[in-house]
Amino acid sequence: MSGKGALVDQGKMEYKEKGRTRFMIDKDKIKNYYKNEYSSEEELNLCNAFTDESNLEDLRTEFNEQWDHTVSENTGSHDLDHLLHKINYLINSSTQSKKIRPFNRLTIWYARIAAVLLIPILLYVAIATFTKKNSYDAKEGWAEMKAPLGARIKFMLPDSTIGWLNSGSSIKYALNFNKDRKIQLSGEAFFNVMHRNNDKFIVETKYLDVEVKGTCFDVAAYEGEELIDITLEQGCIVLKNEHISKGIEMKPNEQVSYRPANLTFTKKIVSAQYFSAWKEGKLMLRNASLVELAKQLSRWYNVDVMINNNKQTNSLFRATFEDENLYEVLRLLKLSSNLDYTIDERIKLSDGTFSRQHVFLKNN
Repeated sequence: MSGKGALVDQGKMEYKEKGRTRFMIDKDKIKNYYKNEYSSEEELNLCNAFTDESNLEDLRTEFNEQWDHTVSENTGSHDLDHLLHKINYLINSSTQSKKIRPFNRLTIWYARIAAVLLIPILLYVAIATFTKKNSYDAKEGWAEMKAPLGARIKFMLPDSTIGWLNSGSSIKYALNFNKDRKIQLSGEAFFNVMHRNNDKFIVETKYLDVEVKGTCFDVAAYEGEELIDITLEQGCIVLKNEHISKGIEMKPNEQVSYRPANLTFTKKIVSAQYFSAWKEGKLMLRNASLVELAKQLSRWYNVDVMINNNKQTNSLFRATFEDENLYEVLRLLKLSSNLDYTIDERIKLSDGTFSRQHVFLKNN
């Protein structure tokens, strides 16, 4: 393999290039992976290949070839760039920061493995949606994206709208999205909507819809929570539901909180960038109560955070954390407030896995 370096291992398809090892895309190994026919060494090779940014165009070509091979000829062409965008973000998002703490290295490794595993799943969903013996009405199909607990993902919709999903959140949209730009949201998401003249973009939540034409805004609408918060960063949006006779119009740096239990709205002026900082990997607490703190830590670190005693105090937590692990965040909060905490040791279960991490907070 002259010019680019000596071939290290033909089976691993890797070679030296400018002092680094580059892992190549091996189509046969990918096909074997889809068939569940692979060794642990081949799986490791695939993971390395999919985390190599120089393989982006090869990946794009491979996805489209797989699509063309499996999807019925009657379905027409479909742009898979938004799915590839999601996969690439899952692979690379955890490595964007130049400073990677030792605590996060295992998380990054699992994120890369998960990204590789996601590929056949996305293809399966696409095939299951589009392929049937008879012609299929595309209006019946839908796509869904989810951010696992403890993770945040960036995505691109078919109309080139860019968005971010916060931990434990999901969006769902019809496959004819370009004709009817509607998104169903559960959890929290930030949208930078692609503007189209006289073409609305609607975010539907369980209790409230957000109607826009082109703007940047954050919607927090988690299941089981008392409030839905909408924060506008740029542009103009209108909030609607069956209980509002006239839509509520919002301007930049305004936040509207809706309480479904009693159908009430409150509007206030805020610094909108604080409420979307999570998409940049920042955990920001802005006068959070102990209950709100427990919820944010649970989602952010994918642990069970509970309150041992919630004394009637006016304690509110205000802080910004970036690239800090759970233990460091708890330590700093304890130093700067009346907060105390205990962490249960994880127990090895009979099936060889470990119990979830449990954290208990209390006010002193």
